[in-house]
Amino acid sequence: MCKFTIKAFIIYLLIDFKEISFALMRINQFVSVVNLNQSYSLTSILTRENYARTSVLVNARCSGSSELLFEASEKRYFNKTYQWFLWGVDLEVQSLFPLNLNYVGPNAQITYVNETTDGYAYWDIHSKGRHLKSHLEINLIATLINDTLNIACDIFHLQSIDFRGQFNGLTLRGASVIDKEDIISNEQIESILSRPTKDAGVAAFIKYHYELLGLLRERFNFTVNFRNSRGWAGRLGNTTFRLGLLGIVMRNEADIAASGAFNRINRFAEFDTIHQSWKFETAFLYRYTSDLDTHGKSGNFLSPFSDRVWLFCLLTLGAFSIIWVLFEIIDCKILRRRVNSQKLEHLNQKSPVICIKTTCIERILQTFGACCQQGLDPNPVDRSVRFLVMTLFLFSLVMYNYYTSSVVGGLLSSSDQGPSTVDEITASPLKISFEDIGYYKVLFRESQNRSITRLIEKKLSSSRSLNELPIFSHIEDAVPYLKAGGFAFHCEVVDAYPVISEYFDANEICDLREVSGLMEVEILNWILHKNSQYTEIFKTA
Repeated sequence: MCKFTIKAFIIYLLIDFKEISFALMRINQFVSVVNLNQSYSLTSILTRENYARTSVLVNARCSGSSELLFEASEKRYFNKTYQWFLWGVDLEVQSLFPLNLNYVGPNAQITYVNETTDGYAYWDIHSKGRHLKSHLEINLIATLINDTLNIACDIFHLQSIDFRGQFNGLTLRGASVIDKEDIISNEQIESILSRPTKDAGVAAFIKYHYELLGLLRERFNFTVNFRNSRGWAGRLGNTTFRLGLLGIVMRNEADIAASGAFNRINRFAEFDTIHQSWKFETAFLYRYTSDLDTHGKSGNFLSPFSDRVWLFCLLTLGAFSIIWVLFEIIDCKILRRRVNSQKLEHLNQKSPVICIKTTCIERILQTFGACCQQGLDPNPVDRSVRFLVMTLFLFSLVMYNYYTSSVVGGLLSSSDQGPSTVDEITASPLKISFEDIGYYKVLFRESQNRSITRLIEKKLSSSRSLNELPIFSHIEDAVPYLKAGGFAFHCEVVDAYPVISEYFDANEICDLREVSGLMEVEILNWILHKNSQYTEIFKTA
């Protein structure tokens, strides 16, 4: 009874599915038929609204099929989203996929059908890169003979990375960034990036992504012919033409790059990301000396408040003193009028003595005493002056509380000694230099940040003598200056600390300070050009 019920349920499901399919076909939501001899737009047929995987059946004997396949190649439709089924009876597969169809790669899902003497044969077609003149790889999926399907190989296996992961020594186009002159050959680039040490002009994350690329080369058995770029990004004048490594990758002039790239919103539409792991973290490194106590926690008792706050306090106390004197003058005039109204001549003569009880200097001294929590004597009699004095005591209590806690905290703490922000580095007597990497030059040229502008004007504009470290230098040359003090070097921290550990003793390492903020900390993207035929296979690997 249970088996009968399950079987009946499955039958009803199949009937429902068939009815739903016919209903969708009637409103062109399930199957769409396109006449290749009439005008059509491939981008309007295969849109982002095609959910999940879409199958495309093409009668290759139609006259417009070659133009359709060329457009599909140019617009990157031979990928994991679309399963292509080509009815190519009486046609040679090489005629359907000539070499000018560049985008037929390892991610292509193409099934080709041709006629045999006793039936039909189904073939899986892909390439390791037609744009690199790689040949088509054709593998038998199944045959249909006398209405009997004979499966030769599972199509999912034929379209898997395990099956297509052998590139047989194919040479891919590569790109990298080495900020040095006369680096033009692939041998030079490979020699510099493969060394265990890091050369000048080479960023740490370049070496890291080069090693990752080495893993892919071993996994898929391909080689890379690199071209060098002096920088990562930039625009040609006021145009949209990209320069540097990003321009090379975006224009599909390289299949893979031995470099990472920063996250930017506008780049998601131009590049595919296959990996994220390198944390890009830069900072100023300097050795603390006593003349760098910018916070002044060890002796400068004016530091808990900034100059603006001190000015505000002085103006506030001055305003209190002026208002207090004004209240006294007003009370004096009111008293004089009252005496005159009573026509008491002898009191009227003494009224100036009663009104001007204290001088302006005494009021200022009383305000200062109230601010210093010293109390007030004599106590004011007038109600308005009492409210003023109460407000003055409240103000002094709040400011005094914060001031004393800041001073005590500064005396107990020694971890914040020295400049701790980029602006404090700029205001300090430290001389600064940067690692000789191209992205600093782009940052100084294109950044509109006020902190960077001030840094350039105060620290980088003046000329330097021969015995001083130049603005752009290498970490090995900067370490002796760091050790001597009075100098800050900006670089990737992962580069600096191994070198510093060789030259600094324990006490000198304790004096080392790190100030970040000039460049943001982020995880770099390993990018390919948009809709690359290698995105899926490299990302999975």
